Amino acid sequence: MQNNYILVISNNQEIGSKISEKIKLLRECDVVKIVSYIESISVLNSMQPSVILLYCANQDSVGIVKEIRKLKNLDKVPIIFIMDVFVEDLLLYAFDSGIDDFFFLSDPDSIILTRIFLTIQKAVLYKQIETNNDVLIAANIIESSTGLYTKEKTAIVYRKFFEKFCEENIENCVFMYLKPVPIEQKKMSEVKTAKKIKSILRGNDIIGYAKNSGFYIILYNAGITGTQAVLQRIKNNLSAYYDIFATAVEITTDFDKLESCLQKSMKDQLLSGLDFSYVKDISYLDKENIIDEKLNLSEPKKTNPKKNNKDLRNEYFDSLDKIVAPVFYRLQTKASSELPDAEVKFDISETESIFSIKQNDIESNIVITFPAYIKLIVDIKHKEKNKKSSVKRLTFEVDEFSEEKLTSIISDVLQDFSSKVNIDKIYNPE
Repeated sequence: MQNNYILVISNNQEIGSKISEKIKLLRECDVVKIVSYIESISVLNSMQPSVILLYCANQDSVGIVKEIRKLKNLDKVPIIFIMDVFVEDLLLYAFDSGIDDFFFLSDPDSIILTRIFLTIQKAVLYKQIETNNDVLIAANIIESSTGLYTKEKTAIVYRKFFEKFCEENIENCVFMYLKPVPIEQKKMSEVKTAKKIKSILRGNDIIGYAKNSGFYIILYNAGITGTQAVLQRIKNNLSAYYDIFATAVEITTDFDKLESCLQKSMKDQLLSGLDFSYVKDISYLDKENIIDEKLNLSEPKKTNPKKNNKDLRNEYFDSLDKIVAPVFYRLQTKASSELPDAEVKFDISETESIFSIKQNDIESNIVITFPAYIKLIVDIKHKEKNKKSSVKRLTFEVDEFSEEKLTSIISDVLQDFSSKVNIDKIYNPE
């Protein structure tokens, strides 16, 4: 039988020996090796343990976890934290850094042996899952760069999952739509964002790409409390790059109905600025009144010269969902911070979208209209007391209008508005 190595890392030789004694009856084929903090990284460069037991003496032990996770082929080796006393902040920090489980040095040997054995079993299971994932990657079901279900297959896979939930009456499982809205000039690539979010989720949670950008996440045994806890961890890790919006619902019916529910909920949230909602009742949903958005502006435009008015209308609302609402919300927040005395607001409707800023007798408006759902027209209107009003018009094709262009337009208007307000203060001091 092949030997399995268990590495005990401790800054105290006596404690290391004590841990070794506690686990000597784990399995006959196991070989226990004790090393110090200083030796641990060099030893791990030359061996592949089945599990690592790390004695926690201070904050430095968490730093070792991070160093281990950087080593080649050791990112999946289970690490178990061993503590003398419970320190909540330290333990949470350790889990965020990559540990898999923990126990106390004072725990009975039977509990310690059971937790180590279960952790090793779980690692073997994850290895099997990785092998299965290789097959799914080859079939273009899972994306190799992120481990997420591909954009083409997410809906297909999720429909099967939802069928299983409904058939087996599995309760307390949550379907969440997560939409990160980039903070200006602080973008993270989609691949890095996806990998980061996936690393935060638990091993049995499921993540794929959402329609109209963002991510669909299935959270097992979560409920609203668990969902909020996961969402908070995502926000903590991505707050430097994104404003995070999320809406969630318990899985009680088929995927398509719940997807429509979350898409509608997200649209309402982006308009109101609400960052999280938990839908408890979907009975109000009327499929005829829910817009079925199909256009993805990031994909090559398909040739379809016979689009009817409904198709064009859907494209319009898709552009609102993907571009206008997130940009309006983000720049409203920025302008309110930089110009605290100004009134900044926006409104989005089926006929026009307006971003406005006003202070004293100076007012600027960006008005977006969509005549016949064929072109986007952006009118920049400026009013100032005792001066002639000005209007500047910009016209865009649907597929050339982007978040970057709208951000640039509004940023220029805000900069111009700010300079006019400052000049007004000079000539009309209070």
